[in-house]
Amino acid sequence: MEQVIRTNVGLDMAKATFWASICVLTLRGEVECRGSREFSNSKKGFKELEKWIKEHDANRAELHFTMEATGVYHENMAHYLYGKQHHVHIVLPNKAKKFAESLDNKSKTDKLDAKALGQLGAERTLVGWSPASPTFKVLKSLTRERASLIAIRTQLKNSLHALKHSHEPNAGTLKRTKSMIQELNTNIKSIEKEIASIVKGDEALRDQLAYLTSIPGVSLLTAVIVAAETDGFSLIGNVRQLCSYAGLDVKIVESGKWKGRSKISKKGNSHIRAALYMPSLSTARYCNQHKVFYNRIVERKKKPMIGVTAVSRKLLILMYTLWKSETLYQEDYPLKKAS
Repeated sequence: MEQVIRTNVGLDMAKATFWASICVLTLRGEVECRGSREFSNSKKGFKELEKWIKEHDANRAELHFTMEATGVYHENMAHYLYGKQHHVHIVLPNKAKKFAESLDNKSKTDKLDAKALGQLGAERTLVGWSPASPTFKVLKSLTRERASLIAIRTQLKNSLHALKHSHEPNAGTLKRTKSMIQELNTNIKSIEKEIASIVKGDEALRDQLAYLTSIPGVSLLTAVIVAAETDGFSLIGNVRQLCSYAGLDVKIVESGKWKGRSKISKKGNSHIRAALYMPSLSTARYCNQHKVFYNRIVERKKKPMIGVTAVSRKLLILMYTLWKSETLYQEDYPLKKAS
């Protein structure tokens, strides 16, 4: 049997079951699929997967597991494998989709998706995954819950506005809508208090967040959202990677003499982009440095929204820099540095 450099198990996760496909990278640089099988998405299925891998003698080479982020259905498997000290890789769905399309498969099934993920992890060196810290995991859950409740509240407020201006609205409907809005307000305030309590009880986290909130326009909630979504910037190696993760990287479209319109990719964490929108508007108005930057962009591009997006990107990079350097924001820093 030919020597194997790397063994990767592609996992296509679903709610009740998942498909696994064992792929190996040989010394000649070829990728071979050694077998595929369906398992239940449970602890029992996870143990059966390990047994099946041993039966295929796949533990001789370095063993990797690759899956795509599918809502929450992949999380239990990822934590289970990480706890077993395996190499775990979680790729974005669009990346997995593009790779699968390059294989020129005419069909699309869970089995083929698992095989494509197996080939992807065998061929390429992917970034390793590790669980978020317990504190940031809780904060991420709370901030996302809050965002969901705010979205629902906005819908209800719009409905209430329409009802009030309609002809002879039903009194019971108005009462129930107002009651639901009030209930949401109570729950949102409760979540915000819980977030503040967690931050207050963690001195190290409180000090780190103070660097971010020293930026004009950045509130505690904004700082918490960005820190939680990036796990305290622990997996971010540079500014370019950060912007790509947040979907604020610039996508250039051009071919020959034709020049398309450049725009941000939006293929990243939408929660970060949403959290930075209002602070960007605020800092572009009240912070002299960002105001000059915003006006320069708008003057050149003629579109205010492009200026706001540019400020969001600049703000995110600034937050990353202050977090890593453990420094408070200084508005006249460039002038001090020049002198």
